[in-house]
Amino acid sequence: MSQALVTGLNGLSYAFILFLLAAGFSLTFGVMGVLNLAHGALYMLGAYIGLQVIASVHQFWAAVVVAAIALAIVGYALYWFFLKKLYNKVPQQGVLTIGVSLIIANVVLWIWGPISHTMMSPRGLTGAVHVGSLGFPIYRLFVVGIGVLVLALLWYMQDRTRVGAIIRAGMDNRDMTVSLGINYGLVSTCVFLLGMALAGVAGVIGAPITGAYPSMGDNLLLLTLIVVVVGGTGYIQGTMLGALVIGMLDTFGKAYIPSVALFFSWIVFLAVLLLRPSGLIGRKVF
Repeated sequence: MSQALVTGLNGLSYAFILFLLAAGFSLTFGVMGVLNLAHGALYMLGAYIGLQVIASVHQFWAAVVVAAIALAIVGYALYWFFLKKLYNKVPQQGVLTIGVSLIIANVVLWIWGPISHTMMSPRGLTGAVHVGSLGFPIYRLFVVGIGVLVLALLWYMQDRTRVGAIIRAGMDNRDMTVSLGINYGLVSTCVFLLGMALAGVAGVIGAPITGAYPSMGDNLLLLTLIVVVVGGTGYIQGTMLGALVIGMLDTFGKAYIPSVALFFSWIVFLAVLLLRPSGLIGRKVF
């Protein structure tokens, strides 16, 4: 019983890492129609920036803030100089951002080298709590708490604020929203920057669990796409549901049936893609 509970807690913490990673992708694609296939590489860059800050000033929260700001700046440059000119051109966006992800991966190799790096959990969040006869890391509980906080804030923004109302209106009918005198372009840009900042935050918070290595962007991008397809775009609760489904399936599969664990996520991915292309909780973007 304790083994299943610990596995479930591991799955929950992993699901919230996936949620933090996929939330930005889902928001930008759902709100703006921007297919940012560099999102996994940006997560990786956030992790490495966090490692550099911690090595310099030994402050975990400073690393989170610096990574969020740095990724927002990188995201703004990417949007302003490139993606803004490719509005509603999804194939071109995909090709461009794949190129950007390759550039980021090579920059990381050039600066930090090919060796994998690990980040220590911040002081006060080390150790473990006992679940029956087994221990569960306190840091993973912290990740769950941060994930719940981000989910609550984004959900509140989506459903209870004027910005959220503008976002929902723009997703339903962008032209009508603009004709009402609303600066939807500014709102969309801010959402894009928020998505990039979340990638930076996710990179630092996830690094003590996943580590940091130059090829991690590709693996995480694939998981992000699966989560977004399963959950759906445009609604933050859909992203959370998709992260929970994939995180739990992957964790329990690796714990109990490791030889075929990889197939579970793909089976769910293909089933949702065929039966409900908009996702479990999502809307059509185009």
